[in-house]
Amino acid sequence: MKRANGTGSIVKLSGNRRKPYAVRVSERDRYGRVVQKTLSYHEKAAQAQEALELYQQAKARGTAPAAGMLGMTVGEVFECWKAREYRKLNPASIASHNAAWNKRVSRFAGRKMRSMTLDEWQSILDEDEDAGLSQSSIHNDAILIKALYAYSMERDIVGKDYSRYLDIPTVGAKRPRSALTEEQVKQLAALAADGFPWADTALILCYTGFRISELLNLEQGSYHEEAGGYLQGGLKTKAGKGRIVPIHREIRPYVEAWMAKGGRTIICNEKGEGISSVQYREHFSRLMEEISMLQATPHWCRHTFATHLYTAGADSLTVKWLLGHSTSADITAHYTHATLEHLRATIDLLP
Repeated sequence: MKRANGTGSIVKLSGNRRKPYAVRVSERDRYGRVVQKTLSYHEKAAQAQEALELYQQAKARGTAPAAGMLGMTVGEVFECWKAREYRKLNPASIASHNAAWNKRVSRFAGRKMRSMTLDEWQSILDEDEDAGLSQSSIHNDAILIKALYAYSMERDIVGKDYSRYLDIPTVGAKRPRSALTEEQVKQLAALAADGFPWADTALILCYTGFRISELLNLEQGSYHEEAGGYLQGGLKTKAGKGRIVPIHREIRPYVEAWMAKGGRTIICNEKGEGISSVQYREHFSRLMEEISMLQATPHWCRHTFATHLYTAGADSLTVKWLLGHSTSADITAHYTHATLEHLRATIDLLP
């Protein structure tokens, strides 16, 4: 049935498209001319019809944003927010926001604000922690993300404020933020044995202590067969780069299976290409649903590794070597040299 003039339209676009149904509404441009703006795209006509009706209901209440605003990118939201807020801020605050944007948050500048996910925003803060950034730098990133959402929510650019659910890391905490229990690690092992997608990678993280970025950057040459097999790699600090982590018996078959895929990096997609931490977190989230640990992040696996080693009786200096933490403050480190056999004996303490 034909819709009344001025109430929008649904158009099926040509070609082989995943979302061929476009919702279009009329609005006036800056010259006062009536133009058609695309509101959204959908897989089915019924979905498009529902989206158009919801928009018209919001418009009748006076709560619908201009159609053009729904398609605003993260970069456009930042520029609009900056134009309003920077005039109120002191130079130090402006410098902090600019640093957060230029160094990290701007990676998503071209993405539509409405399409961003919680995991993508969380990846910024998790990588901040992995990179050893200060607590203030991590907070600055979180503050900017929250500000972008506050601006977007006020103008109905987005329908949900994901910044409310961010897990902000605490740098320098004496105890790990969170770790998986032995029972939960056993659940991962069972899933991996059954072939559940990516369960083996989470298990590898729990038995190596690598940061997610470190694991994803390990290449074929990072694997060494001698002395029972070990991985060599790492990022961030002098102590962390090129560190040696023996392969535990529990994860050996999984490491070898990934190696057999023949990708440049050990962990790769079906085409043999490396994957990003954002892509990995999507797989990890689905995996955590299986063990009812929705709040867990990949960094929990690193805490799990350290916690279980301490519980098993490993000495703190060796755990620091395996994690790639600095030992400059440990007097004994100047007189002790980690051997591969000693590192393996420590790894074998894990169940």
